[in-house]
Amino acid sequence: MLLLLLLLAPLLAAAAPRPELLQQLGNNVPAMQLVSVAPPTAAAAKTRVLCWVNTYHANHEVRLHAIKRSWGRKCDKLLFMSDQEDTRVPTVHIVAPPTHEMLWQKHREIVRLLVREYSEGQFDWVFKCDDDTFLIMENLKAYLTSPEISAIPKDEPTLLGHRMTLQWWEMQRLFEPFEDHDPEHVAAMLKVKQETKKDGGLLYTPGGGGYAMNWAYLEKLEAAFDEPYCLPHEVVPDDWAISFCMRHLGVTPLDTRDSEKRERFHQYDPNDLYSRPYDENAYDHNLFTSIYQENNWFSDHNGIGWQNGKNCCAPDSISFHYVKPPLMELFYEFYYGEENSEK
Repeated sequence: MLLLLLLLAPLLAAAAPRPELLQQLGNNVPAMQLVSVAPPTAAAAKTRVLCWVNTYHANHEVRLHAIKRSWGRKCDKLLFMSDQEDTRVPTVHIVAPPTHEMLWQKHREIVRLLVREYSEGQFDWVFKCDDDTFLIMENLKAYLTSPEISAIPKDEPTLLGHRMTLQWWEMQRLFEPFEDHDPEHVAAMLKVKQETKKDGGLLYTPGGGGYAMNWAYLEKLEAAFDEPYCLPHEVVPDDWAISFCMRHLGVTPLDTRDSEKRERFHQYDPNDLYSRPYDENAYDHNLFTSIYQENNWFSDHNGIGWQNGKNCCAPDSISFHYVKPPLMELFYEFYYGEENSEK
């Protein structure tokens, strides 16, 4: 009976949002209204998701408690990976420098911990995100159990998220001057640069919008960490370093957009997704001949494309980024109703 009530909760929360809530959400509303919570299914109920949230000590008090009071309750296991242990939350202490520049080293330690402490027998997928990510778990599980994803063999490494392209100059500048870096690392970078340049850049999944990995992916990634092509000890962003590493093993992020090319995982907040101007001429014409030569939303999606307005978001969107308290709990109330929000 309890399981039935939990499954029906999203349906029971279909009442219209209170006017004050819409006012508080402001310009986020147009995009949020495009998205609905998936109805429960038996397959989704059986799918086990471990949620890994990257954080650090300064965000424990506000952000982590907001996640616990909102979407974090829907994870089958919720782990906050931090630079400090905090028994009040609680958090998992990861031994790595607490800076954004060192996230690749932190990421490596977390993957090793997950492979060591957990298994596919306990969880089907690992969803990694930041502490300002908002997740609609019902939509994630519905997507993971969709015919498209269910058809993928369990032993096939799979990464699902918002795909972006890393321009070759963005990748190369982190290895300059070449003589200051391991020659094997530089060689791996030049190889990827050459192979991906014609396609717009290296396909990767930014961490803010969150991404889902199956255990085959997690284990293959962990086993390759010390290979030169996985850039051990390099100071590079964790999100593209993962895809850089796995590309050498023939694994690339899948296209998670719907049939109308609308994104499901979102790297930005709903307001930005809906209202970001789409203007291919909005670049410095004195320096460039194309908007794709600048570091911007267009070049981030070179070879992929992107949409705004009513086409920004798939109806079964899974996540949004840059959602901080108090918005975190307001988003939760919008999708699940005031009666299901923990005050």
